[in-house]
Amino acid sequence: MITRLQIRRGFTLVELLTVIGIIAVLAAIIFPVFAGVRRRARQTRCLSNLQQVGSAIEMYVQDNDGFLPPWSITHGSTDPWNPPTGDENEPADHVATWDVSIMSYLREEEMLICPDNPNQRGRTARAYSIAQYTQIPRRIRGEQITMGGYRDDIPVPSRTVLLFEKGNNPPGAWGDALGQNVHQSHNSEGQPGYHEEPFHSDGKNFLFVDYTARFYSKGSGPFAHQAREEADPGDVEHWGRPRDGGDWPMPGDNGNGGDD
Repeated sequence: MITRLQIRRGFTLVELLTVIGIIAVLAAIIFPVFAGVRRRARQTRCLSNLQQVGSAIEMYVQDNDGFLPPWSITHGSTDPWNPPTGDENEPADHVATWDVSIMSYLREEEMLICPDNPNQRGRTARAYSIAQYTQIPRRIRGEQITMGGYRDDIPVPSRTVLLFEKGNNPPGAWGDALGQNVHQSHNSEGQPGYHEEPFHSDGKNFLFVDYTARFYSKGSGPFAHQAREEADPGDVEHWGRPRDGGDWPMPGDNGNGGDD
């Protein structure tokens, strides 16, 4: 009877290094793909949340005769420009910002949060500001303030921004409830640790006045609109038509605030 000896041996050092090298190459290829998928999933989640916020605003508008929610109502005062007593970056009982006004329709505060918010308090911050040009100017007691506006007065709802990604304060805070410029194609001059640039590395989510939510990358979208010759791209400061000094996009807009 012949006995066969089975010789067992381990990997040689060269073979082991070869396997490790192959794994490293595969990881270098696969991990960025997975990271990109996760980023896109978060961006899509934020877009879905923003769409839900739009639905809540629509219900508010229907219950308020077509009037968009004011960016802030300061109880006990006619002037929402006056910040609440104390810290304007924290909620106050006598202040009702736009998100507080729609909360009975939205029901879940989590919809106001975006996990890609790059600011210091991004995980708990309200991620959206209401565009100032959706707030009609009014003169009360000699002071000009903005207090919401009628949705049907805006001529191009599908191209007029209602909310955009911005914020470093919790829901209900007076600070950041209002936004004057969509900083996406240019830098903001914020405080250290505070960003108004794209949340999602290459773009931002927007909610328009027709309540559709869309994502735009750099170089496209509403931030490219220059309402007035002296304005920055993305200005959303002034209610009304460009020819009257306002910032609304107009039908036939050629990109410089005029009509074709």
